[in-house]
Amino acid sequence: MLDAIHETLKSQKGTTMVRLCVLFVIIAPVFIQVASGQQKGIGVRVEHSGNDRVGQQLAYALREAVRSSHGYRLEQEGLFTIHLITLDPETRRTTEGYWTVAAVVITMQNLLPFKEGNPQTWLPFYITSLVLTVGNQVVDEQARSIMASLDEVVQKMERSVRGY
Repeated sequence: MLDAIHETLKSQKGTTMVRLCVLFVIIAPVFIQVASGQQKGIGVRVEHSGNDRVGQQLAYALREAVRSSHGYRLEQEGLFTIHLITLDPETRRTTEGYWTVAAVVITMQNLLPFKEGNPQTWLPFYITSLVLTVGNQVVDEQARSIMASLDEVVQKMERSVRGY
């Protein structure tokens, strides 16, 4: 596998290809452990910022979706972090608590060896982002939708690591 990466690096110019190859070599063992059953699933951390009622319900539903998943496990320091920021857009008290606006950003922990002064070795990797409006009747469905977005990205990474 390393020979193939080395040949790719020689034939391709540019730091993006180098970074992607290094990233895949580093995360490949994680996916192999999960696939072989050595771990229950990939660790996921959920961070929530917001004090609106529907946003808190969404954060809870998202944590429950991770807990009930077969491919992921909820952790304090997971490989992936789901950053959730919510805000109730209503300005009148009579209409508060029916919906929220949510920004979701998914990042991956940086597993590159730490080098002081080189932020590329200690900043997390941006994976994807979503902006949602969530009504109080569809909180669970939206939490599953966020998990589906994470799952889609992880599957793409697994396919890239395996070479197909």
